[in-house]
Amino acid sequence: MRETTRINPNQTTNYTNYTKRQTTNMNAVSLNNLWTYIQSLMLSASNQEWLADHLYKCAKEKRAAKQTAKLRLTQEDLKLSPEMLEPLKHITPLPKDFDFDKARADYLMQKYG
Repeated sequence: MRETTRINPNQTTNYTNYTKRQTTNMNAVSLNNLWTYIQSLMLSASNQEWLADHLYKCAKEKRAAKQTAKLRLTQEDLKLSPEMLEPLKHITPLPKDFDFDKARADYLMQKYG
């Protein structure tokens, strides 16, 4: 008689952690196998440098693409809704010659002085 394993729906976190751990272990095994294969190729120093340069370049490009994707904003992202603009209607812009340091000093003197 074959025994079956039932997954308790209340323990999905444990199952998720288990699958992540299994995936990590399989990736580690795959990388170890790849490393063993590369070492078995008997590459010359220049070929090893070429391979290392290409792996590094590829990893660097992927990392940069990932960062760019996180930081990419469009004009739509910068538009404010009418509800957000409403409180700002009555605010007047600061003059061009406004001195922030003097304003800060005046505020501190008024508050604590």
